[in-house]
Amino acid sequence: AAELTELPVGYCLDTCHLFASGFNIATAAGLRATLRHAEETLGLAHVRLIHANDSKGVLGSRLDRHAHIGRGHIGARGFERLLQHPRLRQKPFILETPVEAPGDDRRNLDTLKSLALR
Repeated sequence: AAELTELPVGYCLDTCHLFASGFNIATAAGLRATLRHAEETLGLAHVRLIHANDSKGVLGSRLDRHAHIGRGHIGARGFERLLQHPRLRQKPFILETPVEAPGDDRRNLDTLKSLALR
């Protein structure tokens, strides 16, 4: 990561990708471990945004199938912790959820807002 500190680039963390790769961001301990790993490898200051999507696959499944916020294996409580974490709170969360019915984007956005304010 040291070489990248000189470049004007950053990272995007994708919640489903993390979870499917075995980073258990659904639990408090797992989120702490994931952020510690991200700090040590990427530097959290270089994480510019977060793609917010729940995971249809179980932890470590390597299945990149996005689910609606709070309706997958990360769950509402996992997103609440992510959105409220002091190191992530000021980062933009970008929805990357499926649109299966009219209004899905609005519902996912409302869910994120609600979880951020709990």
